[in-house]
Amino acid sequence: MMRWRFSTYRTILGGNRLHCRPHRLPVFLVFLSFFIPALVIDVQANTLETIRTQIAQYLKRPGVRTASWGIEILDPATNEVLLSVNPDKTFTPASVMKVITTSAALEKLGSNFRFRTCVYADGELRDDGTLVGNLILVGHGDPNLIDPYGEVIAKPVLQELSENLQAAGIRRIQGNIIGDDSYFDPSSSGKGWSAQQLRSVYGAPINALSLNSNVISIYARPTKQKSLVAVSVEPKTSYFRIRNLGTTGSSKSKRTLHARLISGSKTIVVSGVLPRGQTFSQSLMMDKPSLVTTTMFKEELKKHGITVNGKVDVIHSGDLPPTPRDYWRLLTEHVSPPLIRALEIINKRSENLHAEMLLRTLGAEFKGTGTDSAGLQVVRDFLVEAGIEDDKIQLDDGCGLSRENLITPRFQTSLLQFLSTRPYFDLFLNTLAVSGTDGTLKNRMASQQVRGCIRAKTGSLHGVTTLSGYITTKSGRNLAFSIFANNVNASMTRVKKTIDEICTLFVNLD
Repeated sequence: MMRWRFSTYRTILGGNRLHCRPHRLPVFLVFLSFFIPALVIDVQANTLETIRTQIAQYLKRPGVRTASWGIEILDPATNEVLLSVNPDKTFTPASVMKVITTSAALEKLGSNFRFRTCVYADGELRDDGTLVGNLILVGHGDPNLIDPYGEVIAKPVLQELSENLQAAGIRRIQGNIIGDDSYFDPSSSGKGWSAQQLRSVYGAPINALSLNSNVISIYARPTKQKSLVAVSVEPKTSYFRIRNLGTTGSSKSKRTLHARLISGSKTIVVSGVLPRGQTFSQSLMMDKPSLVTTTMFKEELKKHGITVNGKVDVIHSGDLPPTPRDYWRLLTEHVSPPLIRALEIINKRSENLHAEMLLRTLGAEFKGTGTDSAGLQVVRDFLVEAGIEDDKIQLDDGCGLSRENLITPRFQTSLLQFLSTRPYFDLFLNTLAVSGTDGTLKNRMASQQVRGCIRAKTGSLHGVTTLSGYITTKSGRNLAFSIFANNVNASMTRVKKTIDEICTLFVNLD
């Protein structure tokens, strides 16, 4: 009797491949297995025919059979299609769309592309450190000006820029602090997004001068019973005015506390009851992200001893003719870590705003305009160059929120196969969530036999759940797969479990 455990080693399919190697069970477990077979789960290799039969049974289950399924699983080394269910039918991919966007960016921009956030002056800088003019903060689509997880940058970008200005001897700004977000089109939403999505943090406004995913988090904790709750905001800024009406209730009271941003204003109202012994948090969208970012920059300057006489303002695309910018003087800039770090956040955490910013960056860099349509044209150019263009597919945004996105399992798996041949494949593979380990797959396929053997991108919308990426079998084969379930009208959990079971079967493919 044999069991399997998993280790990681470097090789090609790309570089990070997962290898399953056997080790023997302790003798006493082997002995027990003869008498109580049900106590020991024997992970045996499955033949392809056995797997296909099992999957056919899975797809007939109640709550599963009513969904629309599209599946293709391919061995890129041999070009053998191992499983095919509606491979040429179009499906809504949800966040699997991010694989298309990030792979196009990796191919076109390169893994070492870096975002730049610049500070300019439009007036005279005197010897006493006074700028007689405006200080202009120019955004170029960096999605990580703040890094709440501490994985990308050493310090917040606005802090770094302020420290640089302080070190350069700047002491006073007589003019305004201006945020310039004109690198992107003024339109703040993705194409095809629903009204409900636009009201949620998942559809946060797109802007070239964004921070904290354009979301502000409200936290509250109870105080004395019948007294106002204690409220805090992250990131900290004076831009928002907090109107606190929330009260502390007894430990047995019902929690009704909630927060809302009054439309068209800077006022956040916190109201309702928070029971003693409980805490509260809620995320709200920043409706004017470049204005918030620029306000926070002014606040950061003040912390570093730089006085600002003027106000905060913003410049959007089309507000200024190109000529005035020719006279701006660069004072300092932040250069981001390599692009690949940003792609890890997009794919592992499924960051919608970051994917949309990346799409518009493609448009700005290659088509001269930071729009969705320009970015999507760059993506289509990439697909043509890769030889995987498909007339059936429809691309509508960069992150997958739009239900107008339509792709086929065969197209998606062909893209994965193409990526496996590229010199940057190691880097791309590392951007995907790993089963039972991290990202959106941290709590999926976490059993010993499957943990670490799947690297993939998840997708989820109402009635839609998808998964696409790579499987490493315990025999050492590397497979590309795409599994789409649309029109799910039963338990989403049950359908996700079915997807995970399909992947598990292929991990054990002989």
